[in-house]
Amino acid sequence: MSTAVAHAHTDDHHHHEESFISKYVFSMDHKMISKQFLITGIIMGLIGMGMSIAFRLQLAYPDTSFPILEWLFGSKWAPDGKLDAGYYMALVTMHGTIMVFYVLTAGLSGTFANLLLPLQIGARDMASPFMNMLSYWFFLLSSIVLLSSLFVETGPASGGWTIYPPLSALPKAMPGSGMGMTLWLTAIILFIASSLLGGINYISTVLNMRTKGMSMTRLPLTVWALFLTAVLGLLSFPVLLGGGLLLLFDRGFGTSFYLSDIYLGAGDLFQAKATLQSIVDNYDGDQEIITLAKDNIAKIEELEKASEEPEESELEIEMNPEQFNNFDELFEVEEEDEEY
Repeated sequence: MSTAVAHAHTDDHHHHEESFISKYVFSMDHKMISKQFLITGIIMGLIGMGMSIAFRLQLAYPDTSFPILEWLFGSKWAPDGKLDAGYYMALVTMHGTIMVFYVLTAGLSGTFANLLLPLQIGARDMASPFMNMLSYWFFLLSSIVLLSSLFVETGPASGGWTIYPPLSALPKAMPGSGMGMTLWLTAIILFIASSLLGGINYISTVLNMRTKGMSMTRLPLTVWALFLTAVLGLLSFPVLLGGGLLLLFDRGFGTSFYLSDIYLGAGDLFQAKATLQSIVDNYDGDQEIITLAKDNIAKIEELEKASEEPEESELEIEMNPEQFNNFDELFEVEEEDEEY
């Protein structure tokens, strides 16, 4: 009797020790962490959906003014109720990033993996509850950093959610290539840290925490799906992490992983003309660059008329990181053959 009373007293003592902070904020319980992932993922999904509605509304009615857009984004990014072209691209970039990384990858995977894995393999919790908690907090910090880029003066990242260089590697390439791009890369690095912590935890739990008699061949298909998802993430995200870090080095430390000298040995005027024409047709940034490209196309056409065998001419176009920062020299054609 006294033992039962003492046991009950001990249970009450432990029950009172768990505060609101330890239970709901810095929780290491897999069910609570799954709820945290779910709530954060829903919030990020709603924000991404709002961005989608905004730019699709402008796309559907390009000549219509929407005062609500100016109210939401300010007169700088939506003057007279119409989205600025650069900010339109920024919304597309942020929408794609949120939906692919923060909703599908982390929100859904983090929610269902944390909730279902221990329950369906007969484990009391994840292999490392502390690592599980860190995984969520890295995810939350990453979400905050990403959303903070919406409030910087130059606007959020606008190089597309795939973040192609040189738009992502050159801080002055366009307004969205500035601080917003740096915050985007920082957020992705934090997100990858979260995914790696979670993935290692999920794999360890499935391999080591199965109940007696639960072999790998007896695992439910849901567990197999979450397990293989964690394996794929563990194989792919370190590569993305390395790419993001190298891009940050290019932007901040003067390296040239993505901005090495771009040398186009055109070989003949036709190739150079085709290259410049491709820029005119596909580049939708600074109008001055397009004008320079057109001017150089006109010069090449004059050279073609002046020569009987233009294919034998030698033409070199060099673009290096220093020239990228001076768009006036970006498409300057250097004529090496004095005959032209």
